[in-house]
Amino acid sequence: MDKPAESVTLLAYEAEPIVSLREGEVPHWLDYQSVVADLADDGVAAPEPFVEGLQTVVREASDRGLDLKVVYTEAPAAVYTDARDVAMFLNDEFGGTILVRTPAFIGSSSDTIPRHQLEAGQDDAWEEPDPVTSASIFVQKVTAPAPQWGVLTATAMVVAILVVVAFAVVLRRRTRG
Repeated sequence: MDKPAESVTLLAYEAEPIVSLREGEVPHWLDYQSVVADLADDGVAAPEPFVEGLQTVVREASDRGLDLKVVYTEAPAAVYTDARDVAMFLNDEFGGTILVRTPAFIGSSSDTIPRHQLEAGQDDAWEEPDPVTSASIFVQKVTAPAPQWGVLTATAMVVAILVVVAFAVVLRRRTRG
């Protein structure tokens, strides 16, 4: 086997495979009980410099009708699915919407917001390294009004029918005259 040039590739060859959390398993990289206690207190579990800003995001989310709890940890999650798994565990305890941010990964879980909408919010939030701004972006994305597809579809159908009728009228007039 050739020697891999990248340190990440080298780590992948030398280390054992990293597996995600198994059902019911709490992460070893996070003080889970502390996080649960913090969330129960004010909806935020984060290092002190970020708590006030994240509390503001949680209040703003509440003003938008979103029951949000935010976890930011500087502990490194092992794999990208760990943040989502932690969010799902916490969602079982608290309900609403849970956002978990680590330095490298972001995950969420909700009993009210569809997965595709959560993923869209995560994608936008992940691009912002600051946890407060990242959480704010997530809230804006998941609470933004969705297009009313039913109205748009009905409008498109009516316009299509009107175009067909107008074409038929014009065609009939040309064939008579």
